[in-house]
Amino acid sequence: MSSVTVRSYAKINWMLDVLHRRADGYHELRTIFQTVSLYDRLRITKTAGAIEIACDDARVPSDETNLAYKAASLLRDALGESNGARIEIEKRIPVAGGLGGGSSNAAMTLLGLARIWHIEPTEPELFRVAERLGSDVPFFLLGGTALGIGRGEEVYPLEEVACPYMLLVNAGVAVSSADAYARLSRLTTDEPLRIIPFALRAAKGIHELPFAASNDLESVVLAAHPEIAEVKRKLLEAGARHAIMSGSGGTVFGVFDNLEASERGRLLLGAGGWWAERARAISRQEYRSTLFE
Repeated sequence: MSSVTVRSYAKINWMLDVLHRRADGYHELRTIFQTVSLYDRLRITKTAGAIEIACDDARVPSDETNLAYKAASLLRDALGESNGARIEIEKRIPVAGGLGGGSSNAAMTLLGLARIWHIEPTEPELFRVAERLGSDVPFFLLGGTALGIGRGEEVYPLEEVACPYMLLVNAGVAVSSADAYARLSRLTTDEPLRIIPFALRAAKGIHELPFAASNDLESVVLAAHPEIAEVKRKLLEAGARHAIMSGSGGTVFGVFDNLEASERGRLLLGAGGWWAERARAISRQEYRSTLFE
């Protein structure tokens, strides 16, 4: 096998609690990740040695700063591999949209390269490489519904959350994660007791998360980007039972009661010039069984 085609799924965050700033400069998080049905498509082809990136979205870098490029380079170094790869990315996940597109691309690059290079890295080896690439990358080696702690890189599977009628909306605003976290000026000291509200809310019932999703970053990002606040307002006006920003923004997801309501919302918000896409939660089993086409 010299090439593979891989689906690179997006994620949302059912909950994102930012506890405190750590000594290493990162923030201590408690989050619940969820893979959703929106995906990029990666075509990965083995080469004699070079690593090449091509993408149909000009905003995505094609040099060594691309996360998929970094993934290929780190995996090759970690396992002493000599082959290279050409990675072609068909982009559908909004760039810098809080849906983990770049992180997902990196994780799928690791899995795709393992196949075409005919190598068998252990799960710990893959996770070690993924952790070096970014906080969300290890989650995409797992999929489904999962708890993320630390920077988000330490992930544990949870009971699956079902959510069949979701609408993802992006106003075309790219949000820097670093900027979003920097705006949380209250986080200057250790605040370990903030884990208690997270635990209490999670304990109320994981299956209620679609209607109780929360995000500590939302207030500061919406204050800086009123277009995203308008997206949330319009989603609720369109009949969403709940709407919240995903990750560090700027995509907002709305939860609807049925397919017809979500489609009406898509048409209404899309008519305003915003990117709007229906989606649903993807379980771990479905995620793993549909990655390779």
